[in-house]
Amino acid sequence: MNKQRRSFLNQISFMAGVAALNKPMSSVASISKHINTIHSSGHAVTIYHTNDLHGNLHATYNNMGGINKLKALIENQETGGILLDAGDFLDGNSNFTKHKQVIDLMNKMGYNVATIGNHELLQGQDYLAQLIPFMKFKLVNCNYEFNSSLNKLVAPYIIINSGKFKIGITGVGHQIAGIKYNDAISSANNMAAFLKKNENCDLVVCLSHLGYSQKGDLPDNQKLARESEHIDVILSGHNHKLLQGPAVISNKNKQEVIVSQAAWDGLMLGKTVFSFENEKQKFNLKAKYLIPGQSYDKTYTSSFYELRLREKELMAS
Repeated sequence: MNKQRRSFLNQISFMAGVAALNKPMSSVASISKHINTIHSSGHAVTIYHTNDLHGNLHATYNNMGGINKLKALIENQETGGILLDAGDFLDGNSNFTKHKQVIDLMNKMGYNVATIGNHELLQGQDYLAQLIPFMKFKLVNCNYEFNSSLNKLVAPYIIINSGKFKIGITGVGHQIAGIKYNDAISSANNMAAFLKKNENCDLVVCLSHLGYSQKGDLPDNQKLARESEHIDVILSGHNHKLLQGPAVISNKNKQEVIVSQAAWDGLMLGKTVFSFENEKQKFNLKAKYLIPGQSYDKTYTSSFYELRLREKELMAS
């Protein structure tokens, strides 16, 4: 991928009901049907992603969202792939039983990797360490220094082999009281360089709980994209943000980085398909958002603007 990176997104098509970009559509190779099975196709990689689920099991707004509806939506997908979360999948104020219930559902949905948000750490490192053995998915973070109980349970990165391709996945988070914090942008860049150069990953994904945008000099996912060199995809979480489509941001080398955030409370599922053709000489990408619980008599556009009104309500409160 390194040699062809400048043309990586030459043939992008984003479809999110309300188009964010107007580049020509490219075909994407078909892949297998089971979300919890990494597909064996040598020509495509599909990534589904969520963020800020906050442990909401049931619909959270106008019968949309929630983990149960998200699970039903995923089970109805025709293509399989990798399922990732960008942090705050738990409600930090819930009890151990409720947390185990959320984790059990995530296991059944086939999550592969998640990063750690502030909600996962709200009751302390030892508490999260007690929950991790119930998770069938892996937790990643490369910029926190945890205590001894948690350190051995959280990986700085995970590599998933999908067909012929290696996908390197790391994660970063913002400053949290009581957690030793290393600069998130530097940590993510160093880890991405390692994954590309040392591990020869074809695709590097950063699960970032920095937030899509932050005021002043605080790190966020747009800054991370602009200051990166080896990150291909940033899956964003932390603040309430509704995107019409994934953003494309130029990095330090004027190469494109995809930044995608899938609303909050399970109100969206992000889906991105990378197709690799002609012995890695051609790369195509197709991305869209899906709305769990959207009724059959509504268009994506009408449901999206309902969520837009909800976003405005939250910003005003």
